[in-house]
Amino acid sequence: MTDDILDRARTLSGYDEVSRIRQAQDHDWVLSLAPQAPRTVLDLGCGTGALLEAALDRWPRAVRAVGVDGSAHRVREAGARLAGRAELLTGDLLGLPALDDRFDVAFMTSVLHWLHPDEERAFAWIAAHLAPGGAFVLTTHHPVTDGAGFGGEDVVARDALRLLGAPAGLTGIVPMGIRARPVAEVRALLERHFTVEETDGRTAPVRANGAGQYRDFHAATFGTYFSRLLPDDRQTDFFDAVGRAAAARTAEQGEVYRITVRAWRAVRRPH
Repeated sequence: MTDDILDRARTLSGYDEVSRIRQAQDHDWVLSLAPQAPRTVLDLGCGTGALLEAALDRWPRAVRAVGVDGSAHRVREAGARLAGRAELLTGDLLGLPALDDRFDVAFMTSVLHWLHPDEERAFAWIAAHLAPGGAFVLTTHHPVTDGAGFGGEDVVARDALRLLGAPAGLTGIVPMGIRARPVAEVRALLERHFTVEETDGRTAPVRANGAGQYRDFHAATFGTYFSRLLPDDRQTDFFDAVGRAAAARTAEQGEVYRITVRAWRAVRRPH
């Protein structure tokens, strides 16, 4: 293996190739929760622009689409995909500037856990930037967790660390099982700024076609979040171990792990 996988992790590149493992499965579901024929569309954490592309294909009369992502590489990939159909910005979702613009729908999919513990800052900004009658549509992930709060990708990372003979306590990072708050906590945060109109949950098994595909998925999705627990000269080995750990879990139980994905539709609370 070369250092290419580490480059992928550092830039979060190549997500389109592996997104069908998780996020791409939710696009139609998410779009179905939006207001009818929105004219202005915002996607926070737009990644490579796949959801924005689907939205613009569904609503060809939309007059404005804006995507924001923290990864400059992903924003460039989105620009290539959308070819001028949307305004694309690189920015921290917890430090967005105030805008005069208001949007008919704001999306945030598979992102909220990365904003922990400051999710409410993003919610306040979104509420202030919805047009009258507009809706905020988001998805949240809820893995099964153990008593210590580990779940979802945590279990694969811990298996990988054990394969490498490294401590598997994830000391120094916040486990995904904690970042992905329980449904009741997400609702409580949302209801400080919104009225939740609709919510729906789906059980989602996470699967991959072999160790290599899962290694690439982990790198493009989680970057160096887990690998940085090891010294620089062992991080490439970590991604190889993630693939092997995922393949072992699949052989044993038919999937890597299982999570619940919940979709929410919310509208701004009246002042």
